[in-house]
Amino acid sequence: MEQAIRELDQHTTDEPAKHMLQGLVEKKRKFDTLKKKCLQGQLFTFGFAICFMIYFYYFILQPNTVDFTVILSRFVQDPFHLFFVVGIAAGYATCVYYKKKEEKAEAEYHQLRCEVIKKSQELWPQPYFWKKRHEVYTMMKSEFGINLFFESK
Repeated sequence: MEQAIRELDQHTTDEPAKHMLQGLVEKKRKFDTLKKKCLQGQLFTFGFAICFMIYFYYFILQPNTVDFTVILSRFVQDPFHLFFVVGIAAGYATCVYYKKKEEKAEAEYHQLRCEVIKKSQELWPQPYFWKKRHEVYTMMKSEFGINLFFESK
């Protein structure tokens, strides 16, 4: 369990609430990790595609601007070009894979976050605890970047 969550005293939150908050932190970290991997895949694919377009323009297209068949035959003859095409396709497939996983993790995170917000009446039932709830929400916002004040993203 996270140190900041563990340090919440019994007057602020009980054990079930701490476990829900810990689960929320884990879902947020999973979502952030997948978001980072998706961005890295997109940057790799974009960079690889730009490099290929520059190479294609200067070494295949520019010297052979007259005939399309010559351009196509020069492109097909070199197996090095297949490396570029496979790399771009693999990068794109990786981006699609991580994007789907990211969207699923975001939905799980958002669902759990909304559940914590909706169950706040049950987690902090008495008026004294209800006032302490603000401290917990502020700590979650500052420590982990999780907004529990509103349901909207």
